[in-house]
Amino acid sequence: MRSQRAFTLVELLFVMLVVGALLAVQAVAVASSRDQSSVRSDIADLRLIAQASAIYSDTYDDRLFTFSWRPGEVPVTPNKELAQACAVLNPSTISSELRAAVYQQLDLVTRNSEFEQLDPVLANTPSGHTPYVLYNHLVLAHLMGESVPSDAFVSKGDRARSGWLNDPDAYLDDPRSGEYLPPTTATNFNQLWRWLFSSSYMTGPSHYSNDVGSLSGTPPRTVQRASTNRIWTMPTSIGVLGNRLASEVAHPAQKVLMFDEYDRYAGSFGQYFGFDDSRSIMVFYDGSAGRFATAKSDIGFSPNNPDFPTPSYRYTPVAGWDPPGAGEAIVPILYDQTRDGLQGIDYQRGSVRRPIRSR
Repeated sequence: MRSQRAFTLVELLFVMLVVGALLAVQAVAVASSRDQSSVRSDIADLRLIAQASAIYSDTYDDRLFTFSWRPGEVPVTPNKELAQACAVLNPSTISSELRAAVYQQLDLVTRNSEFEQLDPVLANTPSGHTPYVLYNHLVLAHLMGESVPSDAFVSKGDRARSGWLNDPDAYLDDPRSGEYLPPTTATNFNQLWRWLFSSSYMTGPSHYSNDVGSLSGTPPRTVQRASTNRIWTMPTSIGVLGNRLASEVAHPAQKVLMFDEYDRYAGSFGQYFGFDDSRSIMVFYDGSAGRFATAKSDIGFSPNNPDFPTPSYRYTPVAGWDPPGAGEAIVPILYDQTRDGLQGIDYQRGSVRRPIRSR
């Protein structure tokens, strides 16, 4: 008589382990393939942004894209309340220059979107806000005819902004009730709506402000990082913001135009771009784009103190926005503030005014 041999418990467990390992390898491969596809999509978007940037400069007398409303002037817009508010601002104060940019920010958002929760009225303009850091792209979106928020300015790996894009009305109904919260302790609607329209990609301050400055006022103080990655200091003199030209970029193939402040594809959550093992997605002024290692970039500087020997700031993570378990760390200033500003180099060793850092 023939006897049928059954699997022993040990053999069954072994088969299960092998199948589990194969599934795990397959899951990693699928995730890696998905990330690579997202990276390619991000790079393609940034190339499109660079093309729009070049068109903007060609259209507006070589100027680099940024906010252009000026206090004391009447801007051309159908939003009469914002235009009139800009016209009565005092043109001799830096606070008025910043308010004009805030008015233009709301103007661009309401002209390029249709949300019942957001009207182009002064009551919706945030206070103590500087739109130049994360919202310059709104000018390009308007030029491109893009409705906002636009996925062209949001990384596929940006969980929060991608989540808001899926249901922008829900965010505006209650910005602090969703799965992804904005990185702020503010609770008022007029302080929170803007995050829905922010970009994953940041322009460096030399794009819209002086290359170097002085705390004493000669030359005027310019934009720079403050003590942490969440705080920026602004000029104290008028006429500093929004006057940069494309022709001032000395090395367009080595100077970063826009970059993601996070490496969205590092590990399961991503990490801040300032760490040496990060690889951020960026586009250069010549239109080339890619994902580049932070460790290979040039050291930046403090533009109000350009000879400061060790330019750095404190990275302070925000719960729910930064990777879980991320701790505070001192990180160097890099292409977020290029040595020599628009005349400087981000990704070529041996820029004009600094020693090459060790690798």
